[in-house]
Amino acid sequence: MLMIQDLLHKENCVCGRDHTLSTKDFVIEENAYQHLPALLEKIGPFNRILAVYDTNTFGAAHQKIAEYLPDIQTYILKGGSIHADEPRVKEILSAIGLSAPEVVLAVGGGVVCDIVRYCAYEAKLPFVALPTAASVDGFVSSSAAMTFDGTKVSIETRAPVAVVADLAVIAAAPGKLAASGVGDMLSKFISVADWKIGYLVSGEYYCPFIADFEQQAVVDITRMIHDIKKGGIEGTRKLVEGLLISGLAMQMAKITRPASSFEHHFSHYLEVIPIPGVDKDALHGEKVGVGTVIAAKYYPLFSDSLKKILDENLKNKFSMDKVRSHFKQYPQNMIDRIAAENTPTCTDALDPLLLQKNWEEISAISHSLPSAEQMVAWLKELDGYYDYRQLGLTADSCLETLKVCSYIRNRLTMLRIVRDFETYEFDSLLI
Repeated sequence: MLMIQDLLHKENCVCGRDHTLSTKDFVIEENAYQHLPALLEKIGPFNRILAVYDTNTFGAAHQKIAEYLPDIQTYILKGGSIHADEPRVKEILSAIGLSAPEVVLAVGGGVVCDIVRYCAYEAKLPFVALPTAASVDGFVSSSAAMTFDGTKVSIETRAPVAVVADLAVIAAAPGKLAASGVGDMLSKFISVADWKIGYLVSGEYYCPFIADFEQQAVVDITRMIHDIKKGGIEGTRKLVEGLLISGLAMQMAKITRPASSFEHHFSHYLEVIPIPGVDKDALHGEKVGVGTVIAAKYYPLFSDSLKKILDENLKNKFSMDKVRSHFKQYPQNMIDRIAAENTPTCTDALDPLLLQKNWEEISAISHSLPSAEQMVAWLKELDGYYDYRQLGLTADSCLETLKVCSYIRNRLTMLRIVRDFETYEFDSLLI
């Protein structure tokens, strides 16, 4: 079985590239914090250490961390709803300026980690990720998911130098967080399929080694759903390892394609577009889980509709005016950012000759995904989100989100191809 240490360096990969990770030290065990002094001495040494928490993670982890690092400086991001945005960046950069640390510890979930990742990069400091819940896969990513000027953007920064995951702390976190993590991981069925199909229709970069271990990680998690539900250490370990492997896949590929596709664009859209009634505090993995269920339901139908490109000689109908019209009710800076993101459009890369050549394989991939019913069953067992109404969407607003969300990112996804080539009549969808 492939382990995290097997991914640290991969030479002469079948994809034609060498893969080297920026994150090289991992401690994933119960009472993992006892290894912090030795780890920081190894990668440092560091005399001044700043740990950044939110209110919840301070209560969950600070006492245990301070037991081994008694002289650590701390900063707590306060408030009920924390976002990786300009005010929080300003707050943490100020804290870094006042405490002058040599290394920063990000103690918490994906939002805390993204804020610290961005700020440490700006301050030219290394950081260590200490996840306190298995809620998201971005802990070891080199990109930070930030909301700037009201728009969700992925900014290339730097991955953590190490990860220290205390399984006892993570297993004790609310079950809602583990359900979010599973939702984020189930999406990899879709993202890996989209990545490979993107390669088959355009020749874009694709690595079967990365895709295979990403897919195996999510399969392993589905086999541990019951233990994850009851907060078991082994189930928690498997979920944490899967989330880390997903982040490492993005490090190795140097793109987000292995772990993020149109189900993530569904989530990103809801995170930046103010749709009335939508729960803005829903976790990233909860929104991704709902997007994954929808993707699993319609992916085979969308895939089948691509045959029209061949049979009817359909042309790309992408229009920047159309994209701008989708967002016309929003601030001009948001429209300009989305227009820049989609220039030139990714779907120009689709080659009908490759689509024709690889049609059977494309169809087989699309029809071999787990069903929407199976996705729902896994999420239901964890009391997770699986229905758009749990997010506060209506049938109309959910359909509108599906029509528009692929323009949040310029990625050659199944949804984006279907939208740009107009192969499927979206008003016929039974959401």
